[in-house]
Amino acid sequence: MTVFLTKAEISELDRQDPVTKSRGGWQSLLVGLQLRVLRSNGQLDLTATDLERISRYAFGYGNGGWESRLRRIFGRSLGTQFNRNHSLSPAA
Repeated sequence: MTVFLTKAEISELDRQDPVTKSRGGWQSLLVGLQLRVLRSNGQLDLTATDLERISRYAFGYGNGGWESRLRRIFGRSLGTQFNRNHSLSPAA
């Protein structure tokens, strides 16, 4: 699935310090996505694994900092597929 992030969403993604990549799952996810987003137009190709991790980290661990950050980054582009069931479908 391809999404196009706005400049504000990319800025939110970039809040994660790249040196934290090895500190945990969500840090690794965010830093990995930083490296893959095309800065010229915001294009980001998401795999089925990315979608599952985004949903799980956004909704599966309570309601804190990184959960809110993921919802701010992907809530608009993933819309109704961005749900609390941790199942984002790449087919939509």
